[in-house]
Amino acid sequence: MLQVRLDPGLPAGRWACVRPLCGHDEQALVAGGGLAATELLDRLLVEVPGTCVGPGSAWQLSVCDRDRLLAGVYAATFSDRIDTEVPCDHCDEGTAVSFSLAAMVASSQPSNEGRTQLGIISGPDDGCVYELDDGIRFRLPNGHDQREVAGLDPERARVEILRRCVLDGSEADRRTVGDMPTEVWDRVEAAMAYLGPTVDHELMIACHECGEARAVRFDIQQYLLRALEQERRYLTQEIHYLACSYGWSQAEILGLSRDDRRAYVEFITAERAARRERTR
Repeated sequence: MLQVRLDPGLPAGRWACVRPLCGHDEQALVAGGGLAATELLDRLLVEVPGTCVGPGSAWQLSVCDRDRLLAGVYAATFSDRIDTEVPCDHCDEGTAVSFSLAAMVASSQPSNEGRTQLGIISGPDDGCVYELDDGIRFRLPNGHDQREVAGLDPERARVEILRRCVLDGSEADRRTVGDMPTEVWDRVEAAMAYLGPTVDHELMIACHECGEARAVRFDIQQYLLRALEQERRYLTQEIHYLACSYGWSQAEILGLSRDDRRAYVEFITAERAARRERTR
């Protein structure tokens, strides 16, 4: 079971527990779509004593907490190392890209020095709300916010996210985004980006063949979904192996964790190989 510390977390808890993937999770994956990773995470969250961050909570999590959890899921399922190859737009040669996912997450976390540059920011309080030194209160964007702005053009989505996330304690004196000067918008956005870094970065790489430099986007949501989609083609074959060897039903096999299922398949293929060797 994977445990991840959350920051800011939810009022109900500041850490989350995620179970390993099973076949049902892999089969339920929806190809493409920016919300599929949150739907997957919602299936994997486990409610344990001491926190209420369980199934159904993924949409309430701040985007940064969700991305940290997805990074943990990728590392637990595959590896902490990201090793991929990016084709060059100039000469079509592939350039290797390799880095530690944990190191990327750690390097993007807020520091006291950076926080000071944005002025005094207090929080998060028990409700996971922050406050700037001029009294503006805000929370970090979450999955619900992203779902609501899906399909909007970038500027409209930006305004709607701010409208949803900027808060005020008084209903009679509620701030609206339209009333905020541009510099206040910018400051709130800068504070959100600083306090809630996502695992969505542009990496500068240079082609080893022609030297052409380019920016490559790494987004943990899409990278995890692509990795699972690429391996999904093996699922039917693994179900076949286990059903033929043990007589288990499809539902029983899909209920196994991904690691257990693959371990059983390795036993089966090793035994088959040994039998073939003995009959030679």
